[in-house]
Amino acid sequence: MASNIEKNKTEADEHEIMEGHDYDGIGELDNPPPRWIMALFYITIGLSILYGAYYFWLDIGPNQDEVYAIKSERHDQNFASAKAPAAELKLLTDEAALSEGKAIYTEMACSACHGIVGEGNAVGPNLTDENWIHGCSFNNVYEIISNGIAVKGMTSFKDKLSPEKIAKVASYVLVSLKDTKPVNAKAPQGEPCK
Repeated sequence: MASNIEKNKTEADEHEIMEGHDYDGIGELDNPPPRWIMALFYITIGLSILYGAYYFWLDIGPNQDEVYAIKSERHDQNFASAKAPAAELKLLTDEAALSEGKAIYTEMACSACHGIVGEGNAVGPNLTDENWIHGCSFNNVYEIISNGIAVKGMTSFKDKLSPEKIAKVASYVLVSLKDTKPVNAKAPQGEPCK
């Protein structure tokens, strides 16, 4: 019996909220959305007005073109510093740079291929003798570390290390490792350096 009363009540309520529009026998109800949805709707309108005022009407915030220009300039600065040519860098001989070069040599696991003291192993060549495969000048060593030699399995480090850090590792190899003659060194490879 309760269901019939509720049904009658619902039908009576429907007649009270009918819009009066009738399309193909289907009546339209005036059924307003919940208050929380309307509150979100009005908050969104308010925020959009504040956004428009901040970025467009009052010109306080940067527009898209200005943001793009700022990001492009920042990218260009980072790209220029990351791609500094080896000609601008030089062999470092100070103790702090060589110590940092040794730390980078250890951190980047160079010893996996070249040995802990540069003696070489089955994978990488000896870095302590007079014979070098790809040249032994600072620029040669810098370019090898930076660009790698894919055919020989030498990884490129230009995306992992800054040019300054590559210069420190190259300096460490040329100043601290070269001509040290460790006991278990790999046989010489390549051409003698002059």
